[in-house]
Amino acid sequence: MRMTGNIKKILNNYESDNPGVKANLARILMSGKLAGTGKLVILPVDQGFEHGPARSFAKNILGYDPHYHFKLAINAGLSAFAAPLGMIEAGAGTFAGQIPLIMKVNSSNSLSREKGGPSQAITGSVSEAIRLGCSAVGFTIYPGSDAALDMITEIQEIALEAKDAGLAVVVWSYPRGGE
Repeated sequence: MRMTGNIKKILNNYESDNPGVKANLARILMSGKLAGTGKLVILPVDQGFEHGPARSFAKNILGYDPHYHFKLAINAGLSAFAAPLGMIEAGAGTFAGQIPLIMKVNSSNSLSREKGGPSQAITGSVSEAIRLGCSAVGFTIYPGSDAALDMITEIQEIALEAKDAGLAVVVWSYPRGGE
């Protein structure tokens, strides 16, 4: 992979990270239609897990097929595809090497009654992400939630493990407060 000046400049900001992390960041930044520009688009698909499959995919029944989402991301020329363990497992072998994968290692669900302190459960691991050929792990935090400090502690521990293994780390952050 021949890197552009834009990507080299971005990677210079990650000097404290090991070569594996930088290689995986480069892999994501050099993929898809925006390859080499320093911009990226990730398709995150965890709605079936978080909101239930009917609420997420009933309007587009093709969405029930996990391969549909891999194909959508690849055909759209996106930079990476992010999903929970089960969804990644369902297509990682079939689509190996066609798009960088980000395994979301925590998830919530809409059935939870914790509206005042929404949280996430750990649903995947760094070792599973490595086994499936992922370039990164992803994690969601809810600043403002009563569980926010616990989530920040969890991502700090997971990020250390992921970076030690050469994986990049993506954090999604959605403000959630109590009632």
